[in-house]
Amino acid sequence: MTLLPSTPSTRAATLPKTATWHLIWFTGVSAGSFLVPFLLTSVWTLQHDLYYLIYFVTTLSMLAVYVRSSGFDLAERFRSRRRSSLLVGLIAAAFVVWSVLARVDGTPRPAGLYYLFEIFWRGAVYGVVDALLLSAFPGLVALGVMRSKTSGLLRRTAYGLLTLLLVVFITVAYHVGYEELRDRDVAKPMLGNVVISIPVIATANPIGSILAHTAMHLAAVTHAYESKDRLPPQVLVRHAHPRQRPR
Repeated sequence: MTLLPSTPSTRAATLPKTATWHLIWFTGVSAGSFLVPFLLTSVWTLQHDLYYLIYFVTTLSMLAVYVRSSGFDLAERFRSRRRSSLLVGLIAAAFVVWSVLARVDGTPRPAGLYYLFEIFWRGAVYGVVDALLLSAFPGLVALGVMRSKTSGLLRRTAYGLLTLLLVVFITVAYHVGYEELRDRDVAKPMLGNVVISIPVIATANPIGSILAHTAMHLAAVTHAYESKDRLPPQVLVRHAHPRQRPR
């Protein structure tokens, strides 16, 4: 099964931006991914659903400007090798869901309509946005740095290694923005997101990573609602509406 596309699209092959331009963007978005949780959950303790709204809008805005400025054809990115990405994504999703259900203790959770809202907001939407930031974006940056030239074993390997490096960097930057993770080992969320990012690393298509990350969030919000590292910031049920973390 061929994973990476053997020939880049015409539009992607003629991207005018330099590797430096893409890396500057990556640095800026990584800084933003740290500052948003740092300011809104550590310096100011916002109610978590309000925080997520700001995080979603900020992240999607940054990524939209990057995609528009870079000239990437997102429709082509999601079409290319989507079956391979989905197949790898299903395997990654099974692993991270198992990791939540088998290795994380169950916790209390809200009830009623608010719980249904949290499944949608903190589970599905949060999972999609995290996947776009922590997996899809590094994959696009790697393609931009390589001018979308990924044909041949050496270039495919170089793309995979560069994407992996970028995934690790932005994952760590993002998670240390949360107070409860700053003094803890960030290896767990980092390794988890590496597994989640395997579809985009292997195929250059992020759809499988989006599937895996969303599955992990849905498993966490239904099984381990109060988890510290799967659904930051940590939310305690007795403070969930509105939320206040105990100091």
